[in-house]
Amino acid sequence: MKKSHLYLVGLVASLAMAGTATQALADDEITRGQLMAASCKACHNAAAAGDGVPELNRIPAEIIESQMKAFRDGDRDATIMDRHAKGYTDEEIESMAGYFSRF
Repeated sequence: MKKSHLYLVGLVASLAMAGTATQALADDEITRGQLMAASCKACHNAAAAGDGVPELNRIPAEIIESQMKAFRDGDRDATIMDRHAKGYTDEEIESMAGYFSRF
């Protein structure tokens, strides 16, 4: 009887730990916006901010969205961003902007 009690305690502890691990994985899950935004960070980071390249995590999501769409649609002049933006859908732009606005 004592062995079954220990088994039950071990089972409950294991399930509790599994729940915690599952939550940790959910909290650390990489979003699509985060994955796509990784390439943006090559230029748009704190080190580049002084060179006329804005640090995106300081800009509201709505501004990032509107400017990316303007680059993509040819409504805003650019040297490089128009070429980058052409490859993104509205949903992808919104996902990336949402990721940057979390900071």
